[in-house]
Amino acid sequence: MKRSEKISAIMYKLLVEKGMDSFSVVDARNLLVALDAKYTDLAATRQVVYRQINKCLKQGWLVSTGVGRQKKFYVSDSLKEMIAGNKNALKASENKSKPNDYSVLLTELKESEGELKIVLGEIDEYRSLLKRFPELLLTIQPLLQDSKVRSATLLGKVNGLTKVLQTLHLEGSGC
Repeated sequence: MKRSEKISAIMYKLLVEKGMDSFSVVDARNLLVALDAKYTDLAATRQVVYRQINKCLKQGWLVSTGVGRQKKFYVSDSLKEMIAGNKNALKASENKSKPNDYSVLLTELKESEGELKIVLGEIDEYRSLLKRFPELLLTIQPLLQDSKVRSATLLGKVNGLTKVLQTLHLEGSGC
C-alpha cells in the first residue's frame, strides 16, 4: 500500500492557503516573512523555503522553468488534484457529521442552567453581604452589577435554547 505523503506546513500556507503559482524562491520567502512573524532573517528564511521547494519538486508537486534567479516554480497538476480531492473529502465529511443530532444543544442548555444557578447564588450572597457589611458597598456593588449582567445573558441563552429544543421536539413528534 502506498504511503500518503504530507506537504509541509510552510508549503501548505504558501501553495494552498495563499494559492501561490508561478513564483520564485524570493517571492515565496517574502510572502512567508509577511505571513509568519517567526521568520525575520531573510537569508535563513530563503534557505528554508528553498529546501521545502526542492522537496516538493522531488515529490512532483511543483515544476520549474528557467535557471538561477529567473527560475519560476509552478504547482503541478498532481498537487492541484490532491488539493481538490482533499477539499472535496473535507466537504463530504462535514456534510456527514451534521446529521440532525441536536444533543449538543441539550448539553449546552444544561451547562447554561448550571451556570445561571451559580450566578444567581452569587447575587444572593452579594446582597446578603451588603446587608451585613454596608461599609463594603463600593467593593461589592461592581461585583453585584457584573453578576446581574451575566445572569441576564445566561437567562437569555437558556430561554433561547429551551425554545429551540421545544420547537424541534414539536416538529419531531408531528412527523
